[in-house]
Amino acid sequence: MRLSSMFLVVLFFSGSFAAGASDLLYVQPPASQACPVGFSADRKAHLHSRSTGSSATSPGLGFDVHFTNSAKRVLVKADILVHGTKMAGRDGLIPTRTASVSRNTTESIQITGTPDAPLLRSLVLTKKMSAVSWLELTRLEYADGGVWQVSAESRCIAAPNLYLPVAATAR
Repeated sequence: MRLSSMFLVVLFFSGSFAAGASDLLYVQPPASQACPVGFSADRKAHLHSRSTGSSATSPGLGFDVHFTNSAKRVLVKADILVHGTKMAGRDGLIPTRTASVSRNTTESIQITGTPDAPLLRSLVLTKKMSAVSWLELTRLEYADGGVWQVSAESRCIAAPNLYLPVAATAR
């Protein structure tokens, strides 16, 4: 098969898959800029399940967030804005075929530490998110009373690591 024919076949199949795709859209997270701390996030596997009975559902998506602080200041509070999507459905479950996606959904989460046990790593749980694109620090508080807030010149963004070991899931 000639190269031009192979290109047309690939173009045909990619167009037909795109036509059947849902209205989900991947959004590239903005870049961090002059962030005062190192900030990253790893997905947690065992937190993605939900109960099917009438009991309350378990938390939505879970992430381990990690902070590294080169200035050696003691971090005691962080406000995080989680950016992602939420499927419209009963109890936040993902319905089949008739999924209605609410784009640009955000959820605010605050995590705290103490001067004796500063924030270095923390588990963050969303309540109703079906997919998370990125996490954004909006405010940091330090034990010495200092405060950092997001601004046009400084922002902290972490896209969750997509690596998720299957063997790490809880049973």
